[in-house]
Amino acid sequence: MKNFTVCVIIIIALISSSAEFSSAQQLPKTEKLTLKNISGKISAADNNSGINLRLNSGKSNQFASSYVKSLSGINNNILSKSFDSKDSPKDKYIPLSQLSTGQLNKKVDISNYFPPDYKPWESSRHFGLAVGEGVLFNIFIPWAMARYLRTWDSTSEERWPFIGFQSIWSNLNQGWNYDGDNFLTNLFSHPYGGNLFYNSGRSNGYNFWESSAFALAGSYIWETFMETNQPAINDWVNTGMNGAAFGEILYRLSTMITDNTARGSHRVWTEIAGGLVNPVRLFTRLVNGEISRVFPNPAWRKPKEFELTLDAGTRVLLEEDSVHNAGPKELDGIFEMIIKYGDPYQLNHTTPFSHFVYNIAIASSSPNLTSMNAVGSLMAFQISDKENVKHTLETTLNYNYINNPGFLYGAASVVEQLNSYWTVNKTFDIQTRAGIRFIPMGGTPNDYFYDSVDGRSYDFGQGLGAQASLSLFNNDTWEVFNIQYSMNYIWTQSEPAYSKHFLQEGSVNLQIPLKDYFVFGIGAGYYKRKSYYFYPEDYFGYNVPGQPETNAPDVTYQTPILRVFFKTRIL
Repeated sequence: MKNFTVCVIIIIALISSSAEFSSAQQLPKTEKLTLKNISGKISAADNNSGINLRLNSGKSNQFASSYVKSLSGINNNILSKSFDSKDSPKDKYIPLSQLSTGQLNKKVDISNYFPPDYKPWESSRHFGLAVGEGVLFNIFIPWAMARYLRTWDSTSEERWPFIGFQSIWSNLNQGWNYDGDNFLTNLFSHPYGGNLFYNSGRSNGYNFWESSAFALAGSYIWETFMETNQPAINDWVNTGMNGAAFGEILYRLSTMITDNTARGSHRVWTEIAGGLVNPVRLFTRLVNGEISRVFPNPAWRKPKEFELTLDAGTRVLLEEDSVHNAGPKELDGIFEMIIKYGDPYQLNHTTPFSHFVYNIAIASSSPNLTSMNAVGSLMAFQISDKENVKHTLETTLNYNYINNPGFLYGAASVVEQLNSYWTVNKTFDIQTRAGIRFIPMGGTPNDYFYDSVDGRSYDFGQGLGAQASLSLFNNDTWEVFNIQYSMNYIWTQSEPAYSKHFLQEGSVNLQIPLKDYFVFGIGAGYYKRKSYYFYPEDYFGYNVPGQPETNAPDVTYQTPILRVFFKTRIL
């Protein structure tokens, strides 16, 4: 009865697929596969309990689980399926339950179960799907929702989605401008939208630089063809540059989360989690079938080093203004997540974002999204590699978003910096950085301007900057001490272009390790802005509603900061 049950299960599976029976023996191709033949082979086997079954799907590049799942043998010994050659050794066939368990604890090599010669989707370019996803997710859906799901008759807003040949021709002839959108829209929403354009290329086989072109091209199409407003150069830069930085980070994190070798519920949850991080890549995997296919992960999927930390604490802002009334003290709760990806001591590389640092901070009071920054290494070249000191010249792509009651700053920038790594002794290492910053687009407040329609109260412009930092690491685990300083000079290009701004930021932080995974920290810092205004005497467009007209004197605004926090390492 026991053998009969096994045979029935085998027959059901064989009816569903093109199959071969393989144990210690194999049926000749001329011999029909019948229940009698199967019973005879089982009876003749030297070790009945050691019989292995291999099912070869008609499509050998698929690793479907439906046939395997139906083969529930005696004693819960679920049989696994392989695409190895017919002469593969017997010990390569193992129960699927052992395969799943071993896969998670790395005790089983599942490479024998990959489809032969399978070429992953992202290993080659797919232009059609890449363009289609960019148009669908970041052009058609946003435009259609704004055009048809909003009630425009009861609003005084400009009807920007009502495009036509006249608006397109006008945009092509007028050229670039700076728009009046608020800070969150310009410095967060547009970079996130750029990430969607970017990943439509990245998830379809294009590299970092090629995918960046998708973000820039997609933004140009939107600005020129999908709005009645004059194209905004600030949107194009923020969507393209910051979108590429944001997009590559999300692409690498989603790749690290998803596991192409996983099965069952573990596969389902990793695909869902990866999709939440990168929706475009999830859609691509749904279309090409890789969401359920088992095949090797990319070699770079897991970086050499990865750290995820969370910290929570309080922040005190002390506002001081040389012109307006001094603001009250701001006491906020701050929750921050910091991700460090890759080896920061990688002295030579040309792979963009093989190392990056990303942080996002949420405040208990408005504005809640108070900080988000990304620094991704584009390339690095080794200058010196001695036993106790190493130097490297590194180029990074930086995205900055800082929005708190005492300081407002957002930018897309490229930094060229000298990194030095000093080994003091077996306990401590020192890392120093010094560099210059090129700012294609930066934004900071204008004290005398407010766009009452769209909400912009800040200037846009190009600029230059510099930065320097020193960090002390304890056994290369915790950064126990850090001091840093940066400055930026921005020349205003957006209307009204009658200002320039000198921005400074500095901080000192001390972290005391309490456990290997837990530290207590204290920090102090400051933000300082010196804004120079030179409005013409007959210019009256700089009034802030509710405030009297002035001659727009220069403004010095500084915000000391105190912070106390606890930080824990999650990964």
